[in-house]
Amino acid sequence: MSVKSLTMKRVLVVGGGIIGTMHAYLALKAGHEVVQVERDSLPSSASVRNFGLVWVSGREAGSELQLAIRARELWGQIGSEASIGFRPNGSLTVAQSDSEFSVMQEAASMDDASLRGFEILNKREVQDLEPLLAGNFVGALRCTTDAAVEPLLLLSGLRDEMQKNVNYQWLPNFDVDSFTHSDTGNHISDVNGKMISGDLLVLCPGAAHAGFLSKYFNEAPVRKVFLQMGSTIPIAEKLGHSIADADSMRYYPGFKNLSLDRLPPQSKLAAENHMQLLLAPRFDGSFTIGDTHLYQEPFSHEIIEEPYEHLTRVISNIFGRELKIGKRWSGVYSQSTSSDIYFRREVAPGAVIVTGAGGRGNTLSPAIAEETITSWAI
Repeated sequence: MSVKSLTMKRVLVVGGGIIGTMHAYLALKAGHEVVQVERDSLPSSASVRNFGLVWVSGREAGSELQLAIRARELWGQIGSEASIGFRPNGSLTVAQSDSEFSVMQEAASMDDASLRGFEILNKREVQDLEPLLAGNFVGALRCTTDAAVEPLLLLSGLRDEMQKNVNYQWLPNFDVDSFTHSDTGNHISDVNGKMISGDLLVLCPGAAHAGFLSKYFNEAPVRKVFLQMGSTIPIAEKLGHSIADADSMRYYPGFKNLSLDRLPPQSKLAAENHMQLLLAPRFDGSFTIGDTHLYQEPFSHEIIEEPYEHLTRVISNIFGRELKIGKRWSGVYSQSTSSDIYFRREVAPGAVIVTGAGGRGNTLSPAIAEETITSWAI
């Protein structure tokens, strides 16, 4: 990793999710002292509820794709250092009709297709790679740069690695309710009045836009997104690649200039819930599946069954067998609504808020953290 500091600073990181933890990890690697605080005993929000995908394939051409490629390089390095279940498994976006396959062929001919690691595969070639896919499909778009980590190992694995360094301190159950800046640095206080001071401060609140940071989110180009996800009951057979369906091409900006009007129309349910199939294999033989996207607050507390029925039908068509869902859950992430890839705001000298990378936060997190550390210019 290229970021290295000549002067040790004390860095405060608020937030135990992947964005905060990557800031802590790379700040420590850069030679700083790091104190990371988290309001809960363990992080329980979006970072442990997602697919664990490092998804280069759908990133928008230009700066976002370049950031994703740098992030993918960093993920490879970090995965060799920490026990996070990193694997460069690639992905298959599966075409279930000739019209979907034609759009994927178009994607494989994009100017940056080789940069993304795209190649088009017919059904026989797909099944040579993945015999478990025995259903009704035409072929797939393979992306060799995509990768995956284990969400339930990721944060603990990074912390375990950092805790080998005497310059790292992890403070759970520290619920920050204010921060201040003075001539001596930046200071955070929790609900019990305990104060911690440092030179630099990174606030990574995820979707917690309320509370002591609420004034910074008023009229800010950022929104919350509600998702439903789940996981299948573990099976004995192994799947190497992560899987997507053609609906994913409707939502990932890397495909926005393709002839998407040639895709078959979505069902009413899928369109209303902005659905796509993403499927990530887990170490225990289960598959994390999803997802829906709802943007209008307030979000319901209810888990709706119909989207899972839709996902089950799509999976059955691709796999040629039914995979039963064993667990269902929901989550909320923070997403930038501007042309910015994520939301960053300086709130005091040496103090920044970083969030809003939802939908690409896991993928981009190491490169986002690297940008913060580089911006300190110390």
